[in-house]
Amino acid sequence: MKWKDAIKKVLEEEKKALHYTVIAELIAEKEYRKSLGATPQDTVSANLTTDINKNKEKSIFAKVDRGYYILRKFLDDKTQLLTDDDDVIINKKEKTKSEKLRIINSFGLYWNRNLVHWKTKPDLLGVQQIGATSVNFKNQIGIYLLHDSRETIYVGQAIEQSLGQRLRHHTVDRLGGRWDRFSWFGFYPVIDNGELKDNLEFENITVQDFGNILEAILIESIEPRQNRKQGNLFYGIEYLQKESPEIKRQKKEQLIRELTDKL
Repeated sequence: MKWKDAIKKVLEEEKKALHYTVIAELIAEKEYRKSLGATPQDTVSANLTTDINKNKEKSIFAKVDRGYYILRKFLDDKTQLLTDDDDVIINKKEKTKSEKLRIINSFGLYWNRNLVHWKTKPDLLGVQQIGATSVNFKNQIGIYLLHDSRETIYVGQAIEQSLGQRLRHHTVDRLGGRWDRFSWFGFYPVIDNGELKDNLEFENITVQDFGNILEAILIESIEPRQNRKQGNLFYGIEYLQKESPEIKRQKKEQLIRELTDKL
């Protein structure tokens, strides 16, 4: 199916408003698309936004809340629509600023150290959702955290060196035996072909902006029970870790050896 047809079919079946990330997951689950690409959730969001902006009230889709869409024919008289124009009118300054300051573009939480093959330039593979094309985040830059079984033991930044380089260094330094999982928050966005867009430009960042960004990273990584919202200026997409092919190969070889020994 084309993306628009797949989106329509999911909303037709569900008969209610869904977040675009859920729509993307259902398209994959129901196999309405053979190829999802590297950014299926972004693709669904872009298709919905484009159709609504282009066709206005004649669009078959309607936006009922931020990120939530429904087929227009399922609307009732009590449903209050939210359009991109409304977003601008409600808080034009905030919207314009958020577009310029989308600093945390992708992130991964509690990735398993043992699923990475720590070679010279280790691959850090992740997928936006099951079935999507994998993205290699080894050249990502940003903030990272190291965890053991109980707590976060270290926070660092990967700016002058890439995320892959920094993490590999921690496998052999004084922290080498102290962590088994890691989280990261990346600045480079992912484009449709799965590559990282590394030409970042940030202008007019205020002290408040820095505070919002730091708050966002802490809330997402620590997940305090009393915080009910994501941090301000947090628009990143979470990526699920994908096992390194080399690790998978090693596990397979080990299994074969064990079965051979039993025979």
